[in-house]
Amino acid sequence: MVSRERTSPSRFQLLVSVGSSMDPRDLKPILPNNDARPVWIESNEFVGRVVVRIRGFNEAQSAHHSDVLPESPWFSHSSAGSNLNSIQIQARFKREWAGDKVVFGVQFDQPLRLPPFSSLAFEFVKFFDPGVEGDIEGEKPWVFSPLIVTMNTINVSQLVTAGVDIGASPANRVLPPWPSTGGEHIVENTTVLFRDTKEGGEEATVGDLAPSNPIATNASKRRSHFSKTEHRTKLMYKTDQVFGLDFFNPILDLAKFKLKVPGVSFDITKPLNGQPLTFVLKSKDSSVVFLAVQFKLVPVGDSYAGPSFLP
Repeated sequence: MVSRERTSPSRFQLLVSVGSSMDPRDLKPILPNNDARPVWIESNEFVGRVVVRIRGFNEAQSAHHSDVLPESPWFSHSSAGSNLNSIQIQARFKREWAGDKVVFGVQFDQPLRLPPFSSLAFEFVKFFDPGVEGDIEGEKPWVFSPLIVTMNTINVSQLVTAGVDIGASPANRVLPPWPSTGGEHIVENTTVLFRDTKEGGEEATVGDLAPSNPIATNASKRRSHFSKTEHRTKLMYKTDQVFGLDFFNPILDLAKFKLKVPGVSFDITKPLNGQPLTFVLKSKDSSVVFLAVQFKLVPVGDSYAGPSFLP
C-alpha cells in the first residue's frame, strides 16, 4: 500500500463540502464555481448562502469530475488580481454577537507534519492578518482570526423586513437576493456597523466611529483598526444585519493542493497528514459553529457523491 504522505496529488480528486458544522454527517458535496446557485445553510444560530470558487479547478479536476463547471467570471475581474480562490458568504446571525466573539479560520483534528521553519511562516501570515492567532504545533492545530479582521471584503446591509418580526419563523430565513449570480465582486462597505439609534431616532456613533468614517469603505483600514480588541468589543453583530463576506488569497492553490509563494510552490498534502483542510466560521469559545467549508482529497476512482446541497 502506498503511504498517503508520498502519494502524488495527481492521483486524487478534490471534494469540496459545505455544512453547518464540522461533523461529516452535516457536510455535503458542492460544485465549485457555481456562482448562480449558492449553497443554502441554516441552523438555529445562522442562516446564509455560500459559493466556493477555485481558479483552475476545471482544468485540474475535469478528468475526475464529469460535471465540472467553467471557471468563475469572478477571476476575470480586474480586482481579482492573482487570487486563486474565493469563499463568498452571505450571512445573518440569529442572535446578537459582540464583534470580538466571532472568528473565521482553519481547524484540524490531528497534528500536522510541519516542515522546518513553519513557525516563521506563521509569523509571516500575521503580517497579512494582524488579528490572527493559532497553535499549529498542537494535537489539534488551529488558526483563527476575528471575522471583522480576516475577511478580505465585507459588505453589511440592513435587512428590510416590512414590519415582520425577524425572530419568528419563517421570516427568520429572510435574506436579500444573492449579489453575485454572474461572479460579481461585492464592494467593501461596513457603514451599517457604525450606526446606532438613540431614543427619538437620533443617529449616534458606535464607539469612536461615525458612519462617514473612511474605515467603513476601506478594507485595509478596517482590518488594521479592528485588529485591536478594544475596537472590536464596541461592535455588535445584530440580527437585522446581512453580512456579505469574501475570503480569498493568491497563495493557496486548491486546484492542485499547493501553497504558492513567489518563485516556488509546495505540496501541502504531506503537512496535512491525510487530513482535509476545513475553514470554519464559529464563536471564539467554540460553543457555536455557524459554517464549515471543507476541501478534501479523495483517491481517484472513489465514488463521488456529486453536488447534493443545492437550494
